[in-house]
Amino acid sequence: MAIYLAAVIGLAACSPEGLSDLKLPDEDQSVLDPTPWPSPIPSRVLSICLGKEPESLFLYGDLSESAEIIRQAIYDGPIDQINFQFQPIILEEIPSQENGLVSLNQIEVFPGQRLVDAQGNVTILTNGVEFRPSGCSSPECREVYEDQPSIFLDQVSVRFSLIADLLWSDGARVRPEDSLFSYQAAGKVYGSKGPAKLRYAADYQVLEEGEIQWTGLPGYLGIHDYAELFFTPLPEHLLANYTREELLTSPQTTLSPPGWGPYRFLEWVRGDHISLERNDLYRLAEEGWPVFDFLVFRFVKDGQEALAAYASGECDLVANTPDLANYFPDIYTLEERGDLNLISIDQPVWEQISFGVNSLDRSRRLLSDSRVRTALAMCVDKEAIAARRKDAGSIANNLYHPLDPRYSPQNSPLAYQPVEAENILESLGWIDADQDPATARTSGGVPGVPWGTPLQLSLLVPGAEGDSPTAEMIKEQFARCGVAVEIDYQTAAEMLASGPEGPVFGRQFDLALFAWTTGSYPLCQIFQTDEIPGLYPDFPKGWGGANATGYSRESFDQACSTILTSLPDSVESRQEILTVQSIFEEDLPALPLFFRREMLIFRPGLEGLQEGSNLPLVTIEYIN
Repeated sequence: MAIYLAAVIGLAACSPEGLSDLKLPDEDQSVLDPTPWPSPIPSRVLSICLGKEPESLFLYGDLSESAEIIRQAIYDGPIDQINFQFQPIILEEIPSQENGLVSLNQIEVFPGQRLVDAQGNVTILTNGVEFRPSGCSSPECREVYEDQPSIFLDQVSVRFSLIADLLWSDGARVRPEDSLFSYQAAGKVYGSKGPAKLRYAADYQVLEEGEIQWTGLPGYLGIHDYAELFFTPLPEHLLANYTREELLTSPQTTLSPPGWGPYRFLEWVRGDHISLERNDLYRLAEEGWPVFDFLVFRFVKDGQEALAAYASGECDLVANTPDLANYFPDIYTLEERGDLNLISIDQPVWEQISFGVNSLDRSRRLLSDSRVRTALAMCVDKEAIAARRKDAGSIANNLYHPLDPRYSPQNSPLAYQPVEAENILESLGWIDADQDPATARTSGGVPGVPWGTPLQLSLLVPGAEGDSPTAEMIKEQFARCGVAVEIDYQTAAEMLASGPEGPVFGRQFDLALFAWTTGSYPLCQIFQTDEIPGLYPDFPKGWGGANATGYSRESFDQACSTILTSLPDSVESRQEILTVQSIFEEDLPALPLFFRREMLIFRPGLEGLQEGSNLPLVTIEYIN
């Protein structure tokens, strides 16, 4: 599938043994002059425990969270995203149509040339290709190419400008050409694949004025955020002649990459730690940042070892340790005693219950009515579930995070109202015939449902039997509304396998509890009609479609299509972002629960950490 599922796998608690002492370079001390000197100011060291050791620090070699955290210390930015707001770090400003750094131009395309078609696919212009002619912003104005000499499409260009006087840690100037070299290096590494900014790029160049310009393929307007189109500079003066293999394996790129950030590489002891030292050439060095002389990332096996290292003073801060939540009772006790501080960061992971709106199993059609789905949603107490779930962050109510500026102020989240839910079910013909709250409601005149059919559903859950407290709570809450639920635990690989074998993407389920990653694509995409999995050609994506619910509504498709094929700050895109949220809230093909969170613990007195929704330690230069 083109859209990927999130999988968070907890690690078993292990022994805290095996931590080794940290050895920093000795101070250079003179013994020639016996005159007593004042004691030198001791070096300040910040030690951070990470739950996973990266394989590489190369920009295009390891995309793990641990690698991203460490690279924040080496590279600083180049653009930080904090609570869904982009902040330029080494750029003059974030491009937009308003500030004139984003331009839309008409371009002539000839047969055989590359373009992006009306569905957002990279293709070549040939007969039968559906396209959006220049100026077209709705599905109604699409055309199909048939032997014309040429066509005219829109092409977007986005310009970036580096701040002045930015230096690599070896003293060389960071140039616009270093960003161009990074684009070329990404092409070597990924080929025709890779991130959207590479796949949909027609050109990436340095202009005469020193600006960097990304130009999209003709017809491509479906940019999620302009900031994501910038290529993080790589040092051309050091890596210019590297082959693809050398880029991926050389110590210069994987072990000790130079950067322009607050710290520079010092040493990497595999299996133990990475040490960085203060970069005196850092852009904020004269302002006193960073305040630490050394930064050490120590690698721990699990939450137990991380807490042991924290308790012994070997770590000032613990991050990216997935099973830390298993030790919340101990953590909360330490917090109450004032022995540690705790903050949470929402991850781009959207926990939800998918409804089998249009199951291929004819016996599973009880949830085809949106009113039933709404009633079920009102039976679920999200707050109670989140309180019990150790990894639950902000409550999710729609397709966007509540802090995201795209989140609609008109959204009316469904509150926990079990009595009202029962009234709705009763009005739809799902009656409590025996007046026994312990038994399921039955059909008493529900259209298309035989009289006496129990309102009984199956809930697919990844994991071992009894592993999910969320599933157990959902079962209990549904039961209070007269809905019987049988929990079906399966391995994640089995449950989320492609159809027709996998029950979720084979569309053979009533309810399915799992998480989607969010981020660089609009979530409306996974509920589009052309994403419904099924046999090709009846279903365009075949069994690779992401819309496991089978939900389909033309107005939703049209609105989402406009979002996917329009510039993010266009009037059309902004309007349709509100539209898809309104329709989603009305039809409810899935019930959002919450965004998962990551916990950071750190010693009292440590300041400068940012909580909310962002990459952990995104402001690492300001920790003090």
